[in-house]
Amino acid sequence: MSTCELECNGKSIHLAYKEFEIMKLLMYHPKILTSKEELINSVWGNDSEAIDNNVEAYISFLRKKLLFLKSKVTIKVIRKVGYHLEYSDA
Repeated sequence: MSTCELECNGKSIHLAYKEFEIMKLLMYHPKILTSKEELINSVWGNDSEAIDNNVEAYISFLRKKLLFLKSKVTIKVIRKVGYHLEYSDA
């Protein structure tokens, strides 16, 4: 059975469908910047009325969940360009 869960350090947390889709996109290409427009088109759809704030809200939700899991992976942003995943060994 497929679930929308994120696991790390023996903990797991449920992801909402859009959170899951965003995380999946970022994980497929962790070092490549993914723009808000790409996220909106891929997750909400080309005909969607979603706006940049929708992406920012879901990225915030995901960041909080990664913190809860004490993950070494973070979602980084390069303003006006896009998001990518970053692994910290610290």
